[in-house]
Amino acid sequence: MILLLMVLMLLLPVAGAAQQAGAAQQAGAAQQAGAANEATDNGDALVADEFATSIQIGGRYVEGTGIELRYFPEKRVVLNTGFREGFVIERAVGDSEEFTEIARLQPFTETQWDEAMDRVEGDAYDLLDLARGYLDIARTEKGGTFDFETGIQDMRMQRADEDFEHAVFMLTAAREAAVAEALAMSFTDSDVNPGENYTYRVMTVADPPVYNLVPAPFSITAEPDDTAYENEVFFYEGDTWVNFFWVEDERLSLYTVERKDPESDEFRLITSAPQLQLRGAGFDAFEHGSFRDEELENYQVYTYRFYGQNLFGERILFAEVEAMPRDRTPPEPPRVLTLEHHKPREVLLEWEMNDPPAPDLMGFVVARSHEVEGEYRIIHPELLPETARSLIDTTFVEGRPNYYVIQAVDTAFNVSSSLPVAVTLIDTIPPVQPVFLSGEADSSGVVTLVVEKNEEPDLMGYRLFRSNDPDHEFSVIFEGFVDDDSLRHEIPVVFSDTITLNSLTPEVYYKVQALDFNFNQSEFSDVMAVARPDTIPPITPVFKRVVTGADAVELEFAPSGSRDVALQTLYRKTDMAGPWLVHDTLAVGQSAFTDTLVTQGTMYYYSLRAVDFSGNWSDFAHPVSARPYDSGVRPPVENLQAMLDEENDTIRLTWDYQFDGEDVFFVIYRLDDRGNFIQYRRTAERHFQERYREGNRTSHQSDGSRRTGYAVKAFTTDGGQSRLSEALVMEQ
Repeated sequence: MILLLMVLMLLLPVAGAAQQAGAAQQAGAAQQAGAANEATDNGDALVADEFATSIQIGGRYVEGTGIELRYFPEKRVVLNTGFREGFVIERAVGDSEEFTEIARLQPFTETQWDEAMDRVEGDAYDLLDLARGYLDIARTEKGGTFDFETGIQDMRMQRADEDFEHAVFMLTAAREAAVAEALAMSFTDSDVNPGENYTYRVMTVADPPVYNLVPAPFSITAEPDDTAYENEVFFYEGDTWVNFFWVEDERLSLYTVERKDPESDEFRLITSAPQLQLRGAGFDAFEHGSFRDEELENYQVYTYRFYGQNLFGERILFAEVEAMPRDRTPPEPPRVLTLEHHKPREVLLEWEMNDPPAPDLMGFVVARSHEVEGEYRIIHPELLPETARSLIDTTFVEGRPNYYVIQAVDTAFNVSSSLPVAVTLIDTIPPVQPVFLSGEADSSGVVTLVVEKNEEPDLMGYRLFRSNDPDHEFSVIFEGFVDDDSLRHEIPVVFSDTITLNSLTPEVYYKVQALDFNFNQSEFSDVMAVARPDTIPPITPVFKRVVTGADAVELEFAPSGSRDVALQTLYRKTDMAGPWLVHDTLAVGQSAFTDTLVTQGTMYYYSLRAVDFSGNWSDFAHPVSARPYDSGVRPPVENLQAMLDEENDTIRLTWDYQFDGEDVFFVIYRLDDRGNFIQYRRTAERHFQERYREGNRTSHQSDGSRRTGYAVKAFTTDGGQSRLSEALVMEQ
């Protein structure tokens, strides 16, 4: 059954819903599933799905003749029903969905068979005879007794035989138009109008047993198909053979090939039977055909013609190509005898070949690579002669692996190659002195060292050494090498070590040494000193003296005596039970600090801490306290002035003072007869006025002069007072 389905796929390719005027006119419309579902009601859905079948149709328009149809039942049972009862051809015109019967066909009668076979000969006669025999078998009723022991196997064998017969019949009907006509499997509709659309469907006169026959409409336009059958054939020219390959045209099948030999003018058929490409169910990749022609003579040009048969049994030429088989057999591979570094700048290669070598040997090529499977480059400018059996290489690379291959080349440029072979170089040059990039230890004692990677191509790795004293012997603690023949090519350049933290030596010392694959050792690197992590806090600072003033607190202290102190921090707070707050950062070695950001009467507490470069903090210094006091001294009155108004006989004093408020008042002092200033009046204002009477405004001095003088002093309600302002004295 699978073979039969493959044949149907080849004979009737599925056409798209919108039939184009080209190849689609010869492609069948595979619409059976949808039509089957529409042909049954819900109660018969299962039957329709499993037993629905159709008669597939293909066709073309031939100008002056009409529309030629070919149709093929999918099932042998349907075909046999058509052979016995006949086929009905129906047609719909344009967009109409109404079908009208236009023909009923029956296979030829015996007389018609005889007349048809008398008109042909050769392959056509054989095919007609084969089809006539198949028709007789199809019309013969089969039956008999059934043996339950062997019956199932017999039924399977019978089914296989019948399917094979059906497949052969399908191929026969496709190859010969006379066979299709004799079997009532072709029809020509001559009653058509050019350019008009027609839809056809084919049914059997009587319903077939078992299967539900569903119409499969086929639409076509009455227009000539101008699509060419040209198809490109690709080929590969082998040694006395040629392989051909082409993408199959869905309109063709049953391929044959003809060949014209050199110095011949005739083509002859070289395929013993038409080529049929079978594919499994569900195959959805592109479909291709192939052919191989063997036992040819190299370097001779052969011409090939490729044919396929279309749905109407016509043999179509779709390609003509020329191909020339050629020598593809390489010479024997060279065998390496000697590969050695026999002089400082020379590598000697020697090889051998069969004696005698291949007659078409043209020469040799020697190539070199730094990896066994890497890119090989030719190391000489011209092809070595076929007699060459040795070569001296002076361009090898020191410090890197050198792999060689020797290739033999014949006159057809076929190449054979020896196995890759590596040479061992005599290397006495050590790597350059390595350099440390960085080294540091963390708080847990893990040391990380980074080395700048050497540039030598034959670098194998490094040895790491350690000591607790730069003048003592260093010991190997790590070796990081790679293998020349391994897949590991990353040379370690980052090293880790673990050290003890509780040690009397503050630093640990490292050196590194580079080695190449010949174990040449570099000089030691410079010593890398790595400080051990410091876990000991610095000494706590100590306060020595506190001097409290009215507006500042002076602190004197002994700073931390530890040598690794990074800075000191001064703390302050106003509540002994509260947390310490950072007040200022002090320099290393600073031993005094004056705090001017204070308020009189407020108690301040101070402490100190030191921190080292490792982040270790000392304890808080024993705290000290200070309370800035009020001295009672207030700023003096300024800008004292007097204004005399003789017309009104008054004197007015004015002055300035920097403080305001109800807690500030002023006392006016006046000059007495003995030249002293005595308290005279009190005021809260910044001015004072009185009558300027003769008796009030003057004082008699001892020198007989008469003067009037004033001064002002500021007082605050908390007991503070300023000094006396500058005196204002007026002579008379």
